[in-house]
Order: sequence, then structure tokens, then C-alpha cells
Amino acid sequence: MPLHGSWQTAVDDAPLSLRAAAREIGVAPQSVYVQFRTKSELLLPVVENFFAELQRHIDKAKHAHTSSRARLRAHCLAYYDYGLSSPGHYKLLFESRLTRRLGIGYQGSPGSRVFEDFIDTVRQCVAAQAISGQDVMQDAVVLWAGLHGIVSLRWSKPGFPWPPVETLADRLLQALNLL
Repeated sequence: MPLHGSWQTAVDDAPLSLRAAAREIGVAPQSVYVQFRTKSELLLPVVENFFAELQRHIDKAKHAHTSSRARLRAHCLAYYDYGLSSPGHYKLLFESRLTRRLGIGYQGSPGSRVFEDFIDTVRQCVAAQAISGQDVMQDAVVLWAGLHGIVSLRWSKPGFPWPPVETLADRLLQALNLL
């Protein structure tokens, strides 16, 4: 589902009403009110769907690889690809205050499942390289912060002479001794 109109408003942190959501999807407001009592009830499934979409995108990219390093690199590149090709969805998931307003914390959230898969991919890479003493959780957080920063900066600074995302991913992975 393309993110535009009312949904873009939600991404930009402006108020989103159930009436605006009804208008966006082309149904009578009463239809939305019957199905969803609050905006949270309406938007939580949207957030869950976008996280599932991101996970499917990552899984498809990783599936083609057998080595743990190649799978981690594919995971990173799929994250970039999703963020850069679906900016509205990505911004809703990672840059809007909407999820906090919905009362979504980390534990048990749709995003935690995606991040746990990321940690597992990092863990497999560390184990395959027999790196002792490496803090997998810390490395995953640093790597994710780097990936997110690159996605966000590419939107906000499109005129900057960015190297290819593959180069940036490789440098991040090398800096963490994961490539």
C-alpha cells in the first residue's frame, strides 16, 4: 500500500483522525468507527504489517546465501533497500513518534521480532568466525544505528556524494570485524 495522503500525515507527526483514515481508504467514516474504537487500534495493524513486510524483504535477500557473512551482508543491504525504496513505511516505523504514542515498547513489539532476527544473523556470523568475547547485542545495535543513519542521511542530504550502499555496508561490517 503506498503511503500518501492521511498516512503520510501520520508519518509527519500531524494528527491523524479516524475520519481522515476512512477518507484515505475510501469508506464511510462510520465503517471505520465500527471496526476501530481508537486510532491506536487502527494504526497498530498498519505498523505490524510494515514490520512483517520489512522482515519478508530481508528473509528473501538472505535466503539466496549460505555463508553467515554473506547472509549478514544481504540482511544489511535488504534493510537499506527497504528504507530507501519505501521511505514512508520506513519513516513510520523508525522515525515517527507515532509508535511511542501507540504505547508500543520494545518487548513483544513487531519491531522486536525483526531486531531479534538481526541479532541472530549477527550471532551466526560471530560464531562462524569463532570471535571470542564479542558482544553480539552491542554489535547489532551499533550496526543497526549505522544502517539507520545511512538511510536517514541519504533522504535528508540527497546532494551529498554518497558512495554506493554496498561500500557503506562493507565498511560498517569491517569496522565491527563481521566481514
